[in-house]
Amino acid sequence: MKPIKMTPMASALALALFAMTAQAQDQATAKPGELETVVVTANKRVEKLESVPMAISVMSEQEIQRTNIREIEDVVNMMPSLTISSGTTAANNAIFMRGIGTVSVGIGVESDVAVIIDDIPIATQFQAFKDLADVSRIEVLKGPQSTLFGKSAVAGAINIVTKPLSGPMTYRGSAYLTNDNEWRLNASMGGRINDQFAMRIAASNTRLAGTFHNLTDGRDVNGSGGKTFLAKLQWTPLDNLSVDLTPHYNYSENTKGVTAINGFFLKGVPVGLDGAYFNGNALLPATKVLAGINVNDPNNRNVRRDFPTGLVSSDRGTGLKVSYTLPNDATLMSISSVDQYLANDFRDQDFTDVPTIAEAGKTALTQGNNQFGTYDIRTKTQEIRYVSPDKGNFKYVAGLWAAHNEIYRHFIRGYCVAPTNCSGTSPSSPTNYYTDIYNTNKAVFGQASWEFVPTWTLEAGLRDNLETSGFHYARNYYTNQVDRASFVPGAVGVDQFQSTGNADRAYTGKVSLQKQVTPELMVYVMGATGYKGKAYDVTSGLKAAAAFPVRPETSQTFEIGTKANLFNNRMSVAATVYNSEFFNYQQNVTYVLPNDPTIYSQLNSIPRIRTHGFEVDSHLLVAKDLTFNAALAFTLPTIEKWANGPCYADATNVAVGTTKLAANGSIAGQNTACFPIAPGSTTGVQNLDNSVFPGTPKIKLNIGANYEFLVPSMPFKGFVNFNTRYQNDYQTNINNDPRSVNAGYSITDLGFGIKEPAGRYQLSFRVNNLFDRFYIPNANASGPSFREGPTATSPSLTVNSWVPPRDVFRFFSVKLDVRY
Repeated sequence: MKPIKMTPMASALALALFAMTAQAQDQATAKPGELETVVVTANKRVEKLESVPMAISVMSEQEIQRTNIREIEDVVNMMPSLTISSGTTAANNAIFMRGIGTVSVGIGVESDVAVIIDDIPIATQFQAFKDLADVSRIEVLKGPQSTLFGKSAVAGAINIVTKPLSGPMTYRGSAYLTNDNEWRLNASMGGRINDQFAMRIAASNTRLAGTFHNLTDGRDVNGSGGKTFLAKLQWTPLDNLSVDLTPHYNYSENTKGVTAINGFFLKGVPVGLDGAYFNGNALLPATKVLAGINVNDPNNRNVRRDFPTGLVSSDRGTGLKVSYTLPNDATLMSISSVDQYLANDFRDQDFTDVPTIAEAGKTALTQGNNQFGTYDIRTKTQEIRYVSPDKGNFKYVAGLWAAHNEIYRHFIRGYCVAPTNCSGTSPSSPTNYYTDIYNTNKAVFGQASWEFVPTWTLEAGLRDNLETSGFHYARNYYTNQVDRASFVPGAVGVDQFQSTGNADRAYTGKVSLQKQVTPELMVYVMGATGYKGKAYDVTSGLKAAAAFPVRPETSQTFEIGTKANLFNNRMSVAATVYNSEFFNYQQNVTYVLPNDPTIYSQLNSIPRIRTHGFEVDSHLLVAKDLTFNAALAFTLPTIEKWANGPCYADATNVAVGTTKLAANGSIAGQNTACFPIAPGSTTGVQNLDNSVFPGTPKIKLNIGANYEFLVPSMPFKGFVNFNTRYQNDYQTNINNDPRSVNAGYSITDLGFGIKEPAGRYQLSFRVNNLFDRFYIPNANASGPSFREGPTATSPSLTVNSWVPPRDVFRFFSVKLDVRY
């Protein structure tokens, strides 16, 4: 069957629906013939979304259920202000907001976007890449949020709120199945037991085997799944006192990060496997290494692996919230948490299922090139918060914050054992290191809003944060020393480093002025600053010259916006124009070397980057049961100042004579703007001032609709909905390699089904990627190196690899929800 083609969103359609761009609406407070009122806790107090002077997008429980949201990646697809940079495993993923995020393969660099779950921030961002269970709403808070949410919110925050305790005991269940063998089971029970006790318990079990097929063992890979248990136990011994205990547990298995070859070229011309050799090694012909794989199929989903790639993790902890309502109706809260996250990560570093390494003194290949490691993340937090009464012209929130994080990492890569004298330059680039990072944060914060004259409100906040951090690091290059008992570190100052007691104090603030022009229209201006603590380059290549803290990252933003409810609350519109600048931006740059599949990393501090653009969100109630929803983001992130940026390979830039330089003095084999960092040096840099900061398309557009209707003579209602998202092409590599550009695409999903009017059951069907549009979200994903000949100097082949998104191929799903 010939696939139906769909061109990207036409300009006319985009303009026609521009004013309908929507934020998800909370269904709890709907009035007949009006939109639902959305509440948020972005300012650490419950407020109407339309009254908060900052850019916020909200995904409601209804939209989460309707679009089958399971993971944070699904949220990003629906939120134009968000993008994801996918790493070699989920532990290296990064969330970007308004084009800014931190890509890091080490534990010494914090994220730019904080993730908070029920008032408790997670220690490291990649802990968010798991099942989202029992979620009531998701708030995307755009721009620096450091004043209220701390140092890891330098670019923004994602605030996840789980379902509340309210009403009588209710029991829910859900079963989900797709035609490509993904399944999900969810069950929950919750409500008030009596006047003093309430509880909610939720559990889920999910599994997606994967979108690639491993020919070696017959299993699918690039999938994910897990088991989650959540509980909320509430005790109300007094009318003005409540105690909430919230234990949680999650076990996840994630095999994402496996790459498949989908292009094999010699000087731009497609070639086959005959005559090609892995790293130019005569013992590794491509016909053996890639047996059964069509390397020139753009849709190729077959791989060969004899070692896993992915992440297996468990996360357990609990929160404790004590809330006391004072006689003046103010609320005093204590919010405590403790959490431990354990993970094992793996990667098949040679991308095949045959041995690629010979033991010392032997020619036979007997060992694979693999990497693996462990994470142990321990977190404790404590917040004391005072929230003023929700009345009068002056309202405020103030608090104290303390947190302590410890992250332990063990990592092994490659193969090298005694009696060989192993080093970082040995074949397979072996490494074996233990490192740990700690940070302790103490802060005092406050934010107040004052309606100083009718319809004019001034809001201001300030945070004083003191952080103390440090690290320890020990390394050798013997990969058979797999535990602490057998591990013998190298020399101090060469393979052993530490830096402790590094204190840094920072002040962040926020100020806004808003005008309620009419009861339906509000305009505002807002400025804010952000801060992220010192970073440490504790990765495999750490040297004495880099064994010190990288300076903190800071940000500042200016925003002008408006929010309106129009046509008797049948249409909501929110529009924002912003400009944000980041100073000493912390960024890990990864690179590979010829004939070496190892991915190396280096931590950089980029002097200045900038992002600016505009966003529009809206919601339209066309008729009683017909709504439109969507969102638009226009984002322009740029590197404003970076004189010593990384280069990219360019085989057309050839050397002159016997020199290593091209005709214009640039380094041969690199791009023509890549010059020696110092005279005579073979290390090249390029000036990236005013260049593109990668990772985000200029335009992301999301449009959807939902229609419910009565089915004559039937005890149920019908519904149908659709969602279309579009994004244009964008650069994926910070070195601005023109070959690292992702093509734009549009994806449409269609849903329909029936539901009982009282909500006791709902049967939903959904077609994801309705028109079966193929797209690749990651240009030039890491993969193996091949040469057209059996020597290390034979001509290099260009090998394209890719990692598929969940919906790159059309799939169908059915879901049954029951409630009683």
